[in-house]
Amino acid sequence: MKRLFPIILSLIVFAACKSGNSPWGKNRSKDTLSVHSVPYDRLLSKAMDSAEQMAFFRDYCIRKLEGHKGEDRFYTLAVFDGDTTRIQFYKGNICSQQKQHAIVCFEDKNLFFFFLKDDSWKLQQVMNGYGIIKDSAVQFCDVNFDGYKDVSIIWNYSGGTCNCSGPGCRDIYLFNSESDNLDHIPQIRSFVDFGLSTEERTIYLGAHCTGFYAKYIWLNGQLEIQEEYTSNQWNEPDSAKWTLEHFIYCDGERVPAYTIPNLPLPEKWQKEFGWSAIRN
Repeated sequence: MKRLFPIILSLIVFAACKSGNSPWGKNRSKDTLSVHSVPYDRLLSKAMDSAEQMAFFRDYCIRKLEGHKGEDRFYTLAVFDGDTTRIQFYKGNICSQQKQHAIVCFEDKNLFFFFLKDDSWKLQQVMNGYGIIKDSAVQFCDVNFDGYKDVSIIWNYSGGTCNCSGPGCRDIYLFNSESDNLDHIPQIRSFVDFGLSTEERTIYLGAHCTGFYAKYIWLNGQLEIQEEYTSNQWNEPDSAKWTLEHFIYCDGERVPAYTIPNLPLPEKWQKEFGWSAIRN
């Protein structure tokens, strides 16, 4: 890097997110750490896998994590050559009670996953951006029911990828305790509707744009479909013309159960997806 420019780091007090599952909380500490970077316009012209850019962001995050040893949640504003980027930090026993990890969110860009080893923070992996990361979009819950919390990210659409009312798609990264890594489950990204039932140990996935909804279980580390509904509820304004088809799966085979006119998706499924109101 031929030129060095100072980064001005500002004190920020931010409100807790609306979502109870969101990691970002309040920060009342003063941020006095100062580091340097390459000019911002050069960073913008580089891909996220650029060795120079990755090295800069890695070192920046480690400095911040070390500088806030007593805090689990905080964020900073970094001014790169006149442009401001908000960077959010969350650290602690995120996925396991036995291990320390940190998630760092670069506004509208990427997530960095760190782990603590020998009292030093190490960058483990980078989750590349798919849409816009909002404050409440990063959540932690045990998606595969193995006793460890996994990382869930909602990529909010900036231009409307889906022609429906869904806010965005969800990426799931399962925590692998043996490799201390987050394993991506890419097939979940294609679903807008998502529900997790700990009582049934099942995942509800749906895409109301196309009227497809299904219930899955985990089998040998993979999602296996158990039950399915197809519906025209969301693209047919006349409820008298609604139809609902139900299928079950036996030994991997799709078996028709019934077709009923004038029927919406079952209320239990709508609640699993967190729909605020049941459509009449």
